Amino acid sequence: MITSYQFVKFREDSFVEFHRSLTEINTVSCFDFEDSVLDFKTNDSNRYKSDHREKVLKFLNKFKVKILKTWLGFRINEYGTNRYFDDIEAIRSLGNIKIRCIFLSNCSSVEVLKTFLESTEDIRYDEVIPIIESNEAFNNLEEIIKFKDPRFKNIAFGHCDYNLSCDLFPFIHQDNPKYWYWIEKFATLCKQENIGFINSIYLNVNHNEYFNLMLKNTSDFFDNWGQITLTTEQSKTCYNFKNDQTINLPEFNYMGTDSVEEFAGKIITLFEKYNPEGKGYSVMPDTKTFISPHEYVAAKRFVNK
Repeated sequence: MITSYQFVKFREDSFVEFHRSLTEINTVSCFDFEDSVLDFKTNDSNRYKSDHREKVLKFLNKFKVKILKTWLGFRINEYGTNRYFDDIEAIRSLGNIKIRCIFLSNCSSVEVLKTFLESTEDIRYDEVIPIIESNEAFNNLEEIIKFKDPRFKNIAFGHCDYNLSCDLFPFIHQDNPKYWYWIEKFATLCKQENIGFINSIYLNVNHNEYFNLMLKNTSDFFDNWGQITLTTEQSKTCYNFKNDQTINLPEFNYMGTDSVEEFAGKIITLFEKYNPEGKGYSVMPDTKTFISPHEYVAAKRFVNK
């Protein structure tokens, strides 16, 4: 079975019902305090994240009674930043709201995981999910996975941050065979230590056949696992997925006939065109493809070399 962790946006007039509908398809509603709350245009992510955090807190406290016994998740900022400590205090202020999980961004070492667990013993949550998002974290993967604590049950992969950390461009996504060499290492270590795995987001939300292929590929490594999702349609696909069919598709070609230089320019142009405020991810309205801020940064880095 696949558990989905869907990063959600909320509207006060419909979120409670929407959240309940997600629980029916084995999906955790996750609020993102990190990657989707970035401000590239004014370079004021701290204020943007603070405002977003306050809106989430106000909203959840308003509907506390209605969502008290249901699944909620949070992704918090990287350990050591002021935003990290603000995120912890914000979650602590929610009191007795049931929290299913807390995603710990860029958990680079077992010491970071230990420190988080020690400092949050007073918070009511089922589990912490460290996200492997950097070359340093990947090098420390074995040590992290071997750590034992009843609140540490799953580990997640953040492939966009990882690509950026490794100075890769174009990015290696799930449609690239190289991606699965990374997953193979997770699978080997997770099975040895009985730790679950949560796969990274799939950005091409309209390519349902390729999304199913990604689910099948991941299911070849894991029996019960998790998938971070961006839309309810992706979460429904995870819920209904059965690994009982052969899926043959050609390798997805992101670049087409473009050179790397042309592709980098296209990423920059499209990101800025469809995200004029420069905040978080950019979504192309025709294809519904998400362009991550990480690949945008990597493209700008590439053209400026």
